Amino acid sequence: MLYVFAILAFSLLGLLTFHPRFHVIHEKFQAGVSFYLTLIATFVGVLLAIAISNYESQIKEQQDLIKLLNAASASVKTSHEYTQELHTYALSLGKDEQQNFFQNNPPPYPEFIDALLYQSLVSKNLSESTLTDMNELQINLKKSRDFLQIPLYLTLLELTLGVIDIEVQYQQGKIDDEQLSVGLQKLAAEALKTQQAAPKLPE
Repeated sequence: MLYVFAILAFSLLGLLTFHPRFHVIHEKFQAGVSFYLTLIATFVGVLLAIAISNYESQIKEQQDLIKLLNAASASVKTSHEYTQELHTYALSLGKDEQQNFFQNNPPPYPEFIDALLYQSLVSKNLSESTLTDMNELQINLKKSRDFLQIPLYLTLLELTLGVIDIEVQYQQGKIDDEQLSVGLQKLAAEALKTQQAAPKLPE
């Protein structure tokens, strides 16, 4: 935006030299005015090139971020589907069998979440609200992989999917800051209801 204002300012200064009020000065100092206009044209050209380069770089970073978010979403979906299968099977087992089962078959953690959050591209371009939520989810996912907390773990995976999905929409320009904030709050409320209603393993 700063480059746009600078380009407009220099362009306006250049156009002022053609105003009838400055006609006498233009004829009297023709060489100086020509140099002045050339200098302005050069500045405008350089600033325009920088602005275009920055815009293209921003677009590319945004596209790369969306690719990373989609990859993270796929990783979370895989972990959720496999954990759901483990949980469904475990509900048919006795308490002792369940514990032994989960010791041999721990719920998978979406490792790509860690890789995602360590990317400088992500910390630079991800919305502040989503970055905060993702860091909290990362911690809670690792803490809830205990076999007695599988319903909570599944809910957190679902919440993570929702957060990633709404951030992708935000990065694509489909929603604004306010819609992003409202969407994240709604996801958290729905996740809480889902977790409370989920079938639990006997303690």
